[in-house]
Amino acid sequence: MKTISAACLLTLVLTSPLAAQTRRPRPPSPPPPPLPSYPAFAPRAFVEISEQQFAAKETFKSVFGESAGPFRGGGVDLVLNRSLFVEISASQYKKTGQRLFRSEGKDYRLGIPLSVKVTPIELIGGYRLRLRRWPRVIPYAGIGFGSFKYEETSQFNTDEENVDVKKKGLVLVGGAEFRVFRWVGVSLDAHYSHVSDIIGIGGISQEFKEDDLGGTAARFRVIIGR
Repeated sequence: MKTISAACLLTLVLTSPLAAQTRRPRPPSPPPPPLPSYPAFAPRAFVEISEQQFAAKETFKSVFGESAGPFRGGGVDLVLNRSLFVEISASQYKKTGQRLFRSEGKDYRLGIPLSVKVTPIELIGGYRLRLRRWPRVIPYAGIGFGSFKYEETSQFNTDEENVDVKKKGLVLVGGAEFRVFRWVGVSLDAHYSHVSDIIGIGGISQEFKEDDLGGTAARFRVIIGR
């Protein structure tokens, strides 16, 4: 028995190092790619296009046949240390429909052209995230305010009957920027604006009790700069 026990003990001693040698440690995970170097102070320019669903959807649908429309414009922004940003932009929406009046829930078109122009100038500030695993993707979110100019003209209106008003409103934005090249990027975001008491004083917007000229939009930008 002593001989058998000694033989078993010797076998365990000899085989343990062999078993240990078969368990190779896993190679360490490769480190995430370093973030690209960016200047601490980066001014940039951009052009933008957006498709906005107006909050006053019934008004716009009745006059223009659709409750959404495109804004086109551009602006500049300033990125600080790749994390903070401030942007100012101007855009415009133009559309021609026709005058109508509403009676007993029905719209009656008058065949008189009615042109509307909406021009927002917006100032937004916010924060940009730094993602080490996806250094070319930069999520961001911001808040700001805008000055919204609303112009309404018609063929038979006098200057006093045409509308030209300005109001301030709230602006929210959130999305992501994608760096395509060193000096070129694109971004896609959701844009929300709220501008009350700029319409709804008269006309068809008063019939629908709609006074908000803002809405929700999908915005696409092409950015020149780092």
